[in-house]
Amino acid sequence: MEDVSKNYHSRLLDISKAFDKPIERLKSSHISEKYSNWIVALLFAPFRQLGLIVKVQDGMKKLSAESLTALTIPCFTFINVIYQNIMGNITGVNEYVGAGAIGFIAGYVLTVLLFLTYLLDFYSDHFHTGAYRVFRKQEYNMFHKAFLDNIGDFYFQGVYDYIGKMQTSSNEFNALSDKVTSYFDREKQQLELKFTLLQKRYNRLEKENNKLIDEVIATYDVLIEEYDTNVKDLSAASEYVIELIKDINNVLFRMRNGVFSSKDLNLVCGFTLHELRGKGLHKIEDVGTSGRTPKIIDIDDPFYENWGVVEVIKMDMKQPVINCPYEKHTIVSVKMNIDRDKQWVYNFHFDSDNQKVNHLLVKNDIIDSREVYRLIHALCLITERMYQTDNTTLKEAYKNG
Repeated sequence: MEDVSKNYHSRLLDISKAFDKPIERLKSSHISEKYSNWIVALLFAPFRQLGLIVKVQDGMKKLSAESLTALTIPCFTFINVIYQNIMGNITGVNEYVGAGAIGFIAGYVLTVLLFLTYLLDFYSDHFHTGAYRVFRKQEYNMFHKAFLDNIGDFYFQGVYDYIGKMQTSSNEFNALSDKVTSYFDREKQQLELKFTLLQKRYNRLEKENNKLIDEVIATYDVLIEEYDTNVKDLSAASEYVIELIKDINNVLFRMRNGVFSSKDLNLVCGFTLHELRGKGLHKIEDVGTSGRTPKIIDIDDPFYENWGVVEVIKMDMKQPVINCPYEKHTIVSVKMNIDRDKQWVYNFHFDSDNQKVNHLLVKNDIIDSREVYRLIHALCLITERMYQTDNTTLKEAYKNG
């Protein structure tokens, strides 16, 4: 496209060289109001050229096309004939006058015809727009409609210059357009790079979020499962408390009916009950166990030093001691002060997987285990007071101990 525009631009320069001069002559020759004057100019043209006769007479030099040579020669001949007749050859005046008149007319006509070509020549000093309009009507109409405007001047040189400026502006615009395009291409590449990075970051965050969501869901499921388990455990523990309350009610009714004994102290599980006498722990009750516990335990015997029943006495512990003497079996030993001079040790015996006992004595989730210990302590105090008055079973236990 650029080569084509350059080709047309160079053609405009050629057209300017060919047409601008004729256009200028058409505009500067004669305006429309004076177009009729070309006839007068044409008829008087031979007489305006008489000054050239002297040059022809003196040297007969070769004249240019502008000197109208074809006119001056007949005129010179005519004038020369008249001069010779006047100076001495009067006899043939009429003949010479007739011949001179014919020569003059012929020369005049030839001169007018030759001068007419000058009136139609753009490059002649005698070019006349009026004559051109008559004898070159088609060309004149073409020039007049296209170029002979009354508002402004028109020349192909101006068009050439204008197109040149347009090309320069177009080149500058193209250069600017290339810069802008290059800038936006770079911006586009940067935006695409940023978008790619953001997309990757988004995908990474999405994966992390999905992973986090999965972890949260998994954790939630675990919590739900734990919650369900806890609810079930609490529900079971509540039932254990209700059973404990029922057992306490039974004990109270047995006391009221006079049938209560130390064996009724097994509210939670099987138990052994010992009383400290000097250096020995004497077993005064054994309910719901295998019966393997010795009747008397020497607290200074190294064999029993790790037993909870001995430890709570020797260490004078207010808190219970929990031992597992063998697999899946647990013993909780609690010291109970009966009075200033009398101490009992109550031992809970149960399987380690017994949920009821764990909830009441170990976990502290539904009821504080200390409250259970206090309940047993209170029942032991009641039992000891009752047996002080009348209880052959407890006395018999003392004797056997």
